[in-house]
Amino acid sequence: MTSSSVEPNSSNAIKVLAVSTYELGHQPLVLARLASIFKSVGVDYMLCDNSVANRTFTNYEDFLLRDEAPTHLFISVPMHTATQLGKEIAIRARAALGNSVQIIAVGLYSNVAIASSNAFDSAIVTLDTQKVLGALGINQIGGANQPPRSSHPDRSALPGLANYAHLISGGEKRLVGYVETTVGCAHMCRHCPIPVVFNGRFKAVPANEVLSQINQLYEEGAKHITFGDPDFLNGPAQALRIVRAMHEIHPDLTFDATVKVEHVLEHPEIWAELARLGLKFIVSAFEHTSDIILAKLGKGHTRSDIVTALSLLRENGIELRPSLMPFTPWTDRDSLIDLIEFLFDYDLLESIDPVQLCIRLLVPLGSLVLADSETEFGKWNSELLSYEWANTDPVIDQLQADLAAIAEESQAIEQDAETTFNQMRNAIYASFNLAPPVRSHSSSACGNRPRLSESWFCCAEPTKIQLDRLG
Repeated sequence: MTSSSVEPNSSNAIKVLAVSTYELGHQPLVLARLASIFKSVGVDYMLCDNSVANRTFTNYEDFLLRDEAPTHLFISVPMHTATQLGKEIAIRARAALGNSVQIIAVGLYSNVAIASSNAFDSAIVTLDTQKVLGALGINQIGGANQPPRSSHPDRSALPGLANYAHLISGGEKRLVGYVETTVGCAHMCRHCPIPVVFNGRFKAVPANEVLSQINQLYEEGAKHITFGDPDFLNGPAQALRIVRAMHEIHPDLTFDATVKVEHVLEHPEIWAELARLGLKFIVSAFEHTSDIILAKLGKGHTRSDIVTALSLLRENGIELRPSLMPFTPWTDRDSLIDLIEFLFDYDLLESIDPVQLCIRLLVPLGSLVLADSETEFGKWNSELLSYEWANTDPVIDQLQADLAAIAEESQAIEQDAETTFNQMRNAIYASFNLAPPVRSHSSSACGNRPRLSESWFCCAEPTKIQLDRLG
């Protein structure tokens, strides 16, 4: 296909396949943005979201084995889990097609993907039209026909919202749409891969563009919106402007967002209004309850701050769903025991995915945590996608593997969270040859707290279920 916006014949021979493997259970926004760019210049393209590949949707290998194989393969790598899965696809595509295909990693972990396998040819860390067309070898013509640098995401070729995570709340299931109001992040958490790319900078997506996406998703059946910004309150004025307008247009829409603990406490006056506007829950990176570990990670909050934030949100009827990073070079036995007891003490068993209790610190390329002069990190490991490290207590490293096995088994059999956390608590104490203190606990939530149907696996290794989807 050709287009007046590119040089004559420049796109005739280009056939693109863009693949997503995992975007936290959401319809992949990266593919939608790529589709918009491809369409704007008349490139022949196909999309494949392998996270929903089944009898209905084609697996990426079906595309690779067609008579007209792609000349360019874009693989979305927004986080660790997706990169591990995407790396496997790149290796298989290179074996099947040789050097006839250009393989491009797209997303926050693009440089990590390049370092993990020579199957990748190039990386696009932050997505815009110029970079994508450059990867395709297309030279643009200036003037009115030049495609915009930022295009409205085109979701028309993606599987429908019913194939992705649903909001589960009060016995009701709602279709979920996914949008972002900012790109980047203002914060410099030392373990996070985002500062490596954005260095404490972020930019706002125009509010009218965000609202246009929300309107489109609403027409497609979405009754709940996930704001996927690294921190929804990086620009609090922007966030409030968007949700106020959204509520005015679609008063039945609910939403969730990701917010740092310190932002929860910095803006105590907004939570009652956000609850009224439809906020069901926020995700917040607690990471740990050890003030020592929180300081090492540069989180900007303390254990006491977590307790205060929990109280503030619950007073306003907003659920808080923590994410954790229990296993670090600085984790010791006392801090692990304190963390598991904290989840019981503050009634969080129904508010957190069990996989969170076995997350291990990843140290990707350029990680700010490498500057910790008191911690010895090993060599870069392209299989782990991380610099190597080991806890000084080998029992703790083994415990992490044991808890991961419990979490994966509980997901496979759809076991309730309280049973799973009790198993994990027993495993922690048993690893240290201690008897767990007797406590009677029954969650006050009884499975009714609002949540998404997809567990949060951003920094975890791919599960067997995810690997099986690759074939």
